[in-house]
Amino acid sequence: MTAAALGRDSGQCCYHAIHASVRRGAGEISGAFKGLHIGSAFQPIYSLAHRRAVGYEALLRATAGAGTGFPPQAVFALTAGEAEAVFLDRLCRTVHLGNFMAADDGKSWLFLNVSPQVVVRGPDYGSFFLELLARNGMPAARVVVEILEGQIDDDQRLASTVAYYKDLGCLVAIDDFGAGHSNFDRIWKVSPHIVKFDRSMITQAATSRTIRRALPSLVSLIHETGSLTLMEGIETGVEALIALDSGFDLVQGYYFGRPGKAAASPEPGSRAIADLHDCYDSQAATEANDYRQEIARYEERLRQAAALVAAGAGLAAAAAPLLASPRAERCYLLASDGRQIGGNVCAPASQAGSNPRFKPLADGRGAVWSRRHYFRRAVNHPGEVQTTRPYLSIAAGNMCITLSVTLHRENRLVVLCCDLDWG
Repeated sequence: MTAAALGRDSGQCCYHAIHASVRRGAGEISGAFKGLHIGSAFQPIYSLAHRRAVGYEALLRATAGAGTGFPPQAVFALTAGEAEAVFLDRLCRTVHLGNFMAADDGKSWLFLNVSPQVVVRGPDYGSFFLELLARNGMPAARVVVEILEGQIDDDQRLASTVAYYKDLGCLVAIDDFGAGHSNFDRIWKVSPHIVKFDRSMITQAATSRTIRRALPSLVSLIHETGSLTLMEGIETGVEALIALDSGFDLVQGYYFGRPGKAAASPEPGSRAIADLHDCYDSQAATEANDYRQEIARYEERLRQAAALVAAGAGLAAAAAPLLASPRAERCYLLASDGRQIGGNVCAPASQAGSNPRFKPLADGRGAVWSRRHYFRRAVNHPGEVQTTRPYLSIAAGNMCITLSVTLHRENRLVVLCCDLDWG
């Protein structure tokens, strides 16, 4: 069938042409293409909150007569021109949908990987996909079309492709986000229903504290654009805990379930998620207790320093015991408008206070910190020590936590702050 014919044909005509390449037997639907057996495997996708499978990704399984396996890229490399690529893509969709519906639970999503070469030409080739869904009794709302955003260079083409599948009633997932040249600008423009994070993100987070610390913010940012987040390729318990801690909605990977028949029980993955939550809760409780105990020591020393400053002592003398503590880097005073009074008093052992690369930012005299949470929260809760989450210190370029508390000196409210190294 030529590309021109594909463009002119009705969905019904093309369906009959593909049907001739479909084989049924032994409880499986398969396809025949250039001597290859085209089959399906389905990998469960779990909701961490619901602790159960909510969808399945259809994966191409191709073998030669001797049982030799062919990866999907190699199969599509056998196509000669656009017409054959479209035909093979439609054959795969037909096989996947038929096998999925044979074990349909009536509610799960079907994630369909479509050829990057073909997915952008969906509007050009008639109504085949809708007719295929109708023939199988599959609502479009239960189909998630996965698009490899990195393989579509034209922003307008990407946007029109996403819009096309949304108009059909399908959900759209941007696949492999974080790999190659993926960027937020395109996510904002096309507003997919789901963003699938590339496996490289979780493997890097497992070995890098910086990436692990940043991943929850990245997930939150995707949420703010209106998309759900899915972490794929999770293979270890450590990676699973990071995904849970980072706030991912959905997860996928060998740790939860390997590809198999769509009817395969999702219970092993559900049990893994239940165990994961128990492990996370236990670990979080231990970490929170250790954190509270460590912070409590610094809070008490900050209160002591505040009492000395309120009594008229100089900041350097008042803060000396506090700055002798292992993590303490610097102390400073803020006026009621957030303006810093004098300079920083740095710990003798702290290198952050004299880091030459951040010398232009090291001197805080006269700087206005009124927008900072540690200032606003201290002012709104007089006399109570406030503790920030870890953030990047502008004074030294390292991750820090700031403790702050109000006090009155010479009948004026001031805020005493102390930065702790939290890298």
